[in-house]
Amino acid sequence: MQGANRTSQERMVYVGIGLVFAILLTGYLVYKVAVVVLVLLLTILFSIIMSAPVDYLNRRGMGRGLGTLVVLGGFVLIFGIAGAALVPTIEDQASEFVDTFPALLENVQQIVVQLQSAVSLKTSVSLDPQNVLDKARNFLSGGALTTVASVGASVATVLSFAVVILITTVYTVARPVPLVNGFVSLFPAGQRQRVREILGEMYRTVQKWFLGQLASMTIIGLLFTVAMFVIGIPFALLLGIFSGLISFVPYVGPMISVIPPVLLALTGNPIDALWVILAYLGIQAIEGNLVQPIVMSRAVSLHPVTLVFALLTMGTLFGFVGVFLAIPLVAALHVLLRELWIERMDQMGTDPNPPEREPKAKQRGRRLWQGARGLFRS
Repeated sequence: MQGANRTSQERMVYVGIGLVFAILLTGYLVYKVAVVVLVLLLTILFSIIMSAPVDYLNRRGMGRGLGTLVVLGGFVLIFGIAGAALVPTIEDQASEFVDTFPALLENVQQIVVQLQSAVSLKTSVSLDPQNVLDKARNFLSGGALTTVASVGASVATVLSFAVVILITTVYTVARPVPLVNGFVSLFPAGQRQRVREILGEMYRTVQKWFLGQLASMTIIGLLFTVAMFVIGIPFALLLGIFSGLISFVPYVGPMISVIPPVLLALTGNPIDALWVILAYLGIQAIEGNLVQPIVMSRAVSLHPVTLVFALLTMGTLFGFVGVFLAIPLVAALHVLLRELWIERMDQMGTDPNPPEREPKAKQRGRRLWQGARGLFRS
């Protein structure tokens, strides 16, 4: 009996070592074919996002092909209406921001000088706003042909990738069964049902994450826009949209979002900078204690250290798009690791001090969510 247990433990050690080497080899291959992997990951993510409304229409009797076209047309219509309503205001505020940029840059320089004087530091760095703008214009005019060629090539590459992603996403959403069955057929017949269950769990986890993240970003953007408008900070809509979008990056994004309104406040009434910081802290308190427990209570919960290293790794491999993909990818890998490894480890003996299965914050969020559902139903 002891020999059998020892053999089983040795087998698990070998499996673990093989898994580590497989991860390293996969990372090397990903680095070599980064563009292909990036297109594949974006296609999978967009397919999962788009499949949720298509699945709903399919359960109501609409075919997946027609449902895909309806959902795609709905997305285009929504973005078109939002663009027609917001783009003119955003363009005006962006133009005003460009005109205000020299004064903002000069104000930042004065703040830096005052801080250096306060801590008795000396530096020869000087930021002349007009000089900075002149150098930018000279750079653009001096290398106009090179700049145009480089930008044109980049735009053409991005558009070609976008077309490929759009086409593959539409076909994936319209006909997912052959792809899923083809992937599942790579596994032994006795394990295929388990593979389907794991794929379904990963699919639902990424969908829950996206819906929760979208709701959280929308709420943060609206609250930030209203707060900046009430305080009197210029470009409130532009700052609110920026805050909502950058909150997609956990921990780092919210801290970056407060910098532009603080600098704009310092160019006018410095007291407004204090109100901006207080508003930022209030929004973060609402987001952390109300929005996150309710909106993200049914989504995946990942440790901050895991998120930071995921963002760093994906950002290094794929740039900004990698940051966009980091969280859903880690959420899917978390499900895979839990289903294939952790559950097997739990069966090998008994933990005398098992961890708490569900954090208290998540339990509170679940209760709030259930209470809200009961209120709406009544």
